[in-house]
Amino acid sequence: MSSLRRIPGIFRFILDPIQRSIRNKLIVTMIGFSCIPLIFVSLFAAENTKRSVEAEVIESNSTKIKWTAGYLGERFEQMNNIIYTLLINESYNDYIGKMGDDNPSSAFNAQTGFVNAVTSIYYSNVNYLSGIQVYLRDSNKQFLVNGSKMAVLTPPRIPEPFGNFFRNQGNFTIENKDNTGTFYLMRAINRAEDRKRLGGIALEINWSNLDNTLNLLTPGSEQMVFISNQQGEVLYSLGGEPAFSDQLTGIHNQMHAESGYFRMNGNYIFYSTIPSWNLNVIKVIPSSFIDDSARRTWQYAVIIGTISTLFAVLIAITIAWKTSKPIVKLARSMQGMVPLKAEETPPVARRDEIGLLEMRYYNMSKRLKEYIKTEYSINLEKRTAQLKALQAQVNPHFLQNTLQMIGSMAFSKSPDEIYDVIRSLSDMFRYVIRDPEELSTLQQELDHVHNYLYIQKQRFTSRITTSIVLEPGVESCAIPKLTLQPIVENAFIHGFDKKTEAWEINISAKLTAQGVVILIEDNGTGIQPERLSQLRHRLEAQTEQLWTGSERIGLNNVAARIRMHFGAPYGLSVDSQLGKGTAIRLLLPLERSVTN
Repeated sequence: MSSLRRIPGIFRFILDPIQRSIRNKLIVTMIGFSCIPLIFVSLFAAENTKRSVEAEVIESNSTKIKWTAGYLGERFEQMNNIIYTLLINESYNDYIGKMGDDNPSSAFNAQTGFVNAVTSIYYSNVNYLSGIQVYLRDSNKQFLVNGSKMAVLTPPRIPEPFGNFFRNQGNFTIENKDNTGTFYLMRAINRAEDRKRLGGIALEINWSNLDNTLNLLTPGSEQMVFISNQQGEVLYSLGGEPAFSDQLTGIHNQMHAESGYFRMNGNYIFYSTIPSWNLNVIKVIPSSFIDDSARRTWQYAVIIGTISTLFAVLIAITIAWKTSKPIVKLARSMQGMVPLKAEETPPVARRDEIGLLEMRYYNMSKRLKEYIKTEYSINLEKRTAQLKALQAQVNPHFLQNTLQMIGSMAFSKSPDEIYDVIRSLSDMFRYVIRDPEELSTLQQELDHVHNYLYIQKQRFTSRITTSIVLEPGVESCAIPKLTLQPIVENAFIHGFDKKTEAWEINISAKLTAQGVVILIEDNGTGIQPERLSQLRHRLEAQTEQLWTGSERIGLNNVAARIRMHFGAPYGLSVDSQLGKGTAIRLLLPLERSVTN
């Protein structure tokens, strides 16, 4: 337990110098950035080398084993030609023809001539052959010629190796001689007329005669080359019988072509067949052979990587020292500044030179913010005064038209209808000129719009259709005064002035995840695309100018006032289609107004 408690203290002891100095941080960071790539490059080089060695081994051995199988086929064909040489020899034909001769002298001479022919052929190919055996079934004679003796035998039964050969009914075979390092190449002797088996010829050959050919595969100390038959039996192995001879059945089951390779039990198995003789040449290379090459490359990479890392560390320390020198100098010079008061200390987590700079910068920025706040308050008061002056204005054309309408109604309408128009106009004036807060409720703003639309309906009679739909819960949403009525007024001035069909204005308000969305739609003439693009650009610029010198409150003023009260995420957007109408979307936060 005591050792576990010491671990945090050790970490603090190691990390404390790094946290207190940007120079140490730079050194550690640059060392990390320089060393980590070197490590990955070394790992990549080792893996790439392993793959390259593997590809080279596969390509080289696949080619060599094809060559070797071809050469072995030629060697076996040369040995087979020795048999054919014996079969076409005149002495053989003479002996076969006189085997049933009643004249013993003639038969003996024919036999002697045949033995001499076999002996001659043996000594002519002594570099290849260890012996020749010929067995003729009709005369039950076995002719045996090798380096130590020459004999003609009359065996009591079919001698080996001809017994198994005749039982298998094959025309030729290759069979090992018991643990002697030699093999028999046997071929049947058949009568041409009826293919009756007369006997057989066996060439006794030393496997070592094929070593020069098998050495084309360049087997190393860890590699193995061997020859097997189609039954999966190992006939010869260069360097001894393979240790995995019990796995030969599995190897042969995966040999689906004349030549190729596959991986099995951590070994690369290369093979090629000798179709004419039903033999397979197989080479086994352990995976460790390739891994050792990669390991050597890795060792070289470690040595080079270590040297490169030390060089990179030296460069990193030099660069970090020079880079951090002016920062350290600045931080030390700022230590002479008046310290911050305790209640003004910022929550700076760093304890190095950058942390000190952050704390000093916080002090200066706070003073700047106080100055900006003072200037902003003065500017805000000025804008508020301008807004109140703007609120006090009523469009003189609208007022003039309304008064003319009231005068006309005196001759044709009832006093109640005249009173309703005068009351709506009075409510509009009261809403505009009374001493309010700058924010109103959405319900109060819509009441003001309703009075405006009522007067316009009296002017244009049945041409106007309006609807105001308010989702429950948004009535008390805070909104700057005179936000919606200027937008509705723009529809009459710019949207309906040249439209002869019926006019429609629809106002809806609903609560969304972003806030309260107010949508004002008309079916007016719409806005020209170029003018619409300019208008959107001015709205996206988010300029804070409220007073533009115009006699009306424009869309820029409305957007700027919304941003001034609620921030940049809120404001308005415009969509319009020429000939179909305009839709203006306002986004406000769900804030509750306290004014009545």
